[in-house]
Amino acid sequence: MPVPEEKEFVMRHCFSKWYTDEFGPKEIRYNIPWSMQLYCKRHCLEAYLFCWKEDSGWSIDAEYEVKFVGKKKSFGVKGTVQFDGYESFANHMLPFAKANSHLVNDKLKVEWRIKINKMTGFDDEDSSGNKENDDIVLKVKEEKFEVDKKFLGENSTYFNNLFFKSSDESGKTEIELEDVDPQEFNKFLKVLREEEPIDDETVEEILKLADKYDSKNALKRCEEFLIDKSKKPLKMKFNAAIQYKLNKLKKKCMSNMESKEDIQEIAEEDARHFNASVWKELLQKALSLD
Repeated sequence: MPVPEEKEFVMRHCFSKWYTDEFGPKEIRYNIPWSMQLYCKRHCLEAYLFCWKEDSGWSIDAEYEVKFVGKKKSFGVKGTVQFDGYESFANHMLPFAKANSHLVNDKLKVEWRIKINKMTGFDDEDSSGNKENDDIVLKVKEEKFEVDKKFLGENSTYFNNLFFKSSDESGKTEIELEDVDPQEFNKFLKVLREEEPIDDETVEEILKLADKYDSKNALKRCEEFLIDKSKKPLKMKFNAAIQYKLNKLKKKCMSNMESKEDIQEIAEEDARHFNASVWKELLQKALSLD
């Protein structure tokens, strides 16, 4: 059956460094299950995209682009493939040296873009697209960002509700976001996709958007950064811990308060978001320093 309209999809997954035989989750595209794999061989890594459709008598002719996405650069290869049976696949090898140059936080992000040109042995219902898995355009002021609805929904309660539970936005191909700076939103997306690490220049912007869009993954990564790597002052870290309910960071900050001057500096900040429990903890800490 020729494809009556363009059928394209994108799958992304971040694989752990040198993890042998790691599979990404199975995802449904056009009512067909697919999954990615990164396999560690003796001298290289091999990236696979598997088609898990059962039965026989069908085939899918497609163009693909597989990308290995690094912090500042990406390496991509294009090709064609025919999927025609259970466990049929497309694959590409990547030398270890090339893989190392694209690692971000000891992980390798792999992206497959598939354009289906022909489907044989399917009826219309079998090959109809799953709208929940389509990409969507988010407009932020004059900037537009094409995002994977499923990926963003998995990383943000706000976007999950917007894409999949809001009847007002259902079926839209473009949604405008308000009260957000496009550059900050771009950094937020790159952190979610693990294309860029969090640093002291971006952590406060990422925290703000992670809270705004209810992204527990981004909040957790900001908290880990502030605990392990950040050079930000104690008062900034403590205020962030209270404002964004980062309990591990708050505990770390309390243990790092070594003098009453430290506590006084924190208390002199705009502390309207401190509740009675926080003030009690600060008082107990001050008394313990006598």
